[in-house]
Amino acid sequence: MKKARLFFQLVGIGIFAISLIIVGCTKEGPMGPAGTDGTDGIDGQDGQDGTASCIACHNATVEATVTAQYESSTHEGSQNFYPGSPLVSDYAGARNDCAKCHSHEGFLETQKTGRDTTAAAIPIPTNITCNTCHESHASFDFEADGQDFALRTSIPVALLMDKSSSLDFGNSSNLCTNCHQPRSGPPVDDGTGNFTHSSIRFGPHHSPQATMVFGIGGYETLTGDYSGARNTTHNTAGSCILCHMNEKDDVASHDWIPTVESCQECHTTLTDFDYNGLQTEIQDKMATLKALLVANGLIEEGGNTIPGTFTIEYAGALFNYKTVLEDQSHGIHNPAYTRALLNESIAAFD
Repeated sequence: MKKARLFFQLVGIGIFAISLIIVGCTKEGPMGPAGTDGTDGIDGQDGQDGTASCIACHNATVEATVTAQYESSTHEGSQNFYPGSPLVSDYAGARNDCAKCHSHEGFLETQKTGRDTTAAAIPIPTNITCNTCHESHASFDFEADGQDFALRTSIPVALLMDKSSSLDFGNSSNLCTNCHQPRSGPPVDDGTGNFTHSSIRFGPHHSPQATMVFGIGGYETLTGDYSGARNTTHNTAGSCILCHMNEKDDVASHDWIPTVESCQECHTTLTDFDYNGLQTEIQDKMATLKALLVANGLIEEGGNTIPGTFTIEYAGALFNYKTVLEDQSHGIHNPAYTRALLNESIAAFD
């Protein structure tokens, strides 16, 4: 027992000695002299606020202005056929062959699929709104890449009346072309010199503005003079956006109503939209053509189309009347093409 106790005492003394050696080896030495302070560098320039480029557009003032403009626009107002009628989105927007242009859901689906109809009826369609035409920005580097309006599409647009052809403004006006084009082309001779239609809606449907600007889409024959009607400055140098989204109340106009000032950028002497009496001339030609169509049983006095079988020239004249009527610019979109269509149509009744 004594030998065991002695052994543990010796071990304890050894451990204590080793600890003293370790402590002695790791003990800090005396503090060295203090270092010399360097001179502070020049403060860097403050960077731009991370949200500065965003709030230039995304602020309450711009939102309120754009919203008010849109709510006063034909796009917003045309959601109803007439006061008290069902919403267009509930009627046409629900139908798979109309939803492309009459509902938010239909436009988004057809942009994804490239089709002109939706796969099925839209069960709960909603109206066209901001995020129908706008989505996420592709780039936030506006200095390098230019202003990005986050448009859903700006690529050339295949024509509904001729899938083998497309229109290309070369800019964001292509977005408008998706819906502002005729749904059907001009009548075609049935082989007997006639054409039969059974619908009171015979014509290009609504909004054939894009094709009118390009000088196509009407009923044309060899007797018409269409020189100067193609490649006009309104489709090569102008566009939908240039004329219809000119700045108004410090924002790009979202009521899409052109102003005389926007036209004066090119037509410096213009004082109203009846430039050189163009609109008056076209309205007179339209009145003449309408009287001929009524007299020959193609339309009623109130303007409703009368179904039936007509000579191809008469049917073509009716189609041209509907095209110019639905264009709604009274010739401004394409003066040469509008004149040619109306002159040819009136001559068909000689």
